[in-house]
Amino acid sequence: MQIDNETILIIKYIVAAGLLVAIILAPAYLAAQSKKGKADAMRIRVASWVFGWTGIGWLLALIWAIKK
Repeated sequence: MQIDNETILIIKYIVAAGLLVAIILAPAYLAAQSKKGKADAMRIRVASWVFGWTGIGWLLALIWAIKK
């Protein structure tokens, strides 16, 4: 069985999209793991979704998620 270049390219795009989603949602995951309150976890999740596409917004959500 031979895999052609198109299949490899599609697999690369799927993996890249999965990694991007995982990185953007990392602050929400960390907020849940650090036992934040329900309201704080929701705020972090929304901030991550809305501002996650900017580096500064994502970084602020990440810092907020890990801050005790």
